[in-house]
Amino acid sequence: MDEEWQPDAIVRLKLDQIKREFFDYIDKNIDKIDANVPVFYGHVIATLEKNLPGVSDELHDRFIDSITVQVLNASKRSGEISFIEKLFDYAERNKCKKTGKALYDILLGMKMINLGKYPEAIELLKKYRTVDALICPALAYCYFEYTPQQGGDMDQEELIRGPTPAALAAREQMIELVRLNPPMNRLKEMGIGDDPGINKIFWFMLKQAIAWFPEDREFLRIGLEKATRDGKRDIKAELLTVAIERFYSDMYFLRELYQFKLESRDAGGVAGVVKQMIQQYPDEIEPIYFGLKLSIITVRPEAYFRFRKLALIKSIPQNALLLLDFAFELMSSKQYEALACLDEIKVKFGTQHYYVTLLEYVAHDFLSDDEKKVKQAKKAMIDSIDQYCLKLLKIKDT
Repeated sequence: MDEEWQPDAIVRLKLDQIKREFFDYIDKNIDKIDANVPVFYGHVIATLEKNLPGVSDELHDRFIDSITVQVLNASKRSGEISFIEKLFDYAERNKCKKTGKALYDILLGMKMINLGKYPEAIELLKKYRTVDALICPALAYCYFEYTPQQGGDMDQEELIRGPTPAALAAREQMIELVRLNPPMNRLKEMGIGDDPGINKIFWFMLKQAIAWFPEDREFLRIGLEKATRDGKRDIKAELLTVAIERFYSDMYFLRELYQFKLESRDAGGVAGVVKQMIQQYPDEIEPIYFGLKLSIITVRPEAYFRFRKLALIKSIPQNALLLLDFAFELMSSKQYEALACLDEIKVKFGTQHYYVTLLEYVAHDFLSDDEKKVKQAKKAMIDSIDQYCLKLLKIKDT
């Protein structure tokens, strides 16, 4: 009898459930697992075959990786290199595809850093600098730790004699981070990017690089991307302060600051950023658009009409203006005017009527008595129109 087909999304949900159950089992039985790793992996494979016999090789192998990482994190023998190597060997044997040991090399490299075995860590990690943005700072940290500790006079010594070879090697690794521009948080997708130690090293070395290379904006950009993805608002605020001081006319940093102030519900701060954008880029439509967006969110008619006039002078595309007018009227609770705008949008958008249909459904929720539903409708409408306008105006979304 053929196996029952299930969508990949359902398979992933079931795998996540099995994974949570195994994680709980690992935490409660780590001593037994440490004592007999082969038996544990036999139990893992048997459970998979029983519950998801048709799981793809990719999902199967990813599951094995996740389980292995959890065992390593929980194990009382995680400081023993021989145990780690044995654990990785059994994990590799139980995978469907032999795709190399990149994940396990990186894990072992991180463990070497934790144990202070920096040369060994460098040897393991140097092949994987393009895998994730965490690797180059980890390598830089290894070299940085070679530098002799000379107490409080270290900076003065460096000024007199120049950086040591190890310190130069650390800086070179941070330069490589910019040159290679590896993906962000790929290790997290592999199940190992949440390690607090390696993340702490990333931020430590990034701040060093920002001090070493004050004219290079890329370290700040990388830091902001990482902070945004990880939800580190305190670090993001710190980096934005430095970025705006050093690169006050850089539109990328101004966009990031605009979004940060917006998320903080700091209307005055957002207005200040828009003003700075206009001062730095008086001939561009982008600052005007951000002013329009702020006026819609805060429902300020005077500001909206002022920015609207400027947008017309800058020849803003009609489709964008129609959507913004619709959003402003809807946010102002002017249903009749909003519906009139929507009728005009239907005519102007032509073949893109499918988008108008979605807007109609969202607009209907504005009439709901459920405050939560109205709030969700407002966010969906603003986010949708924002994404459309950013693409139409060729503004790079932060």
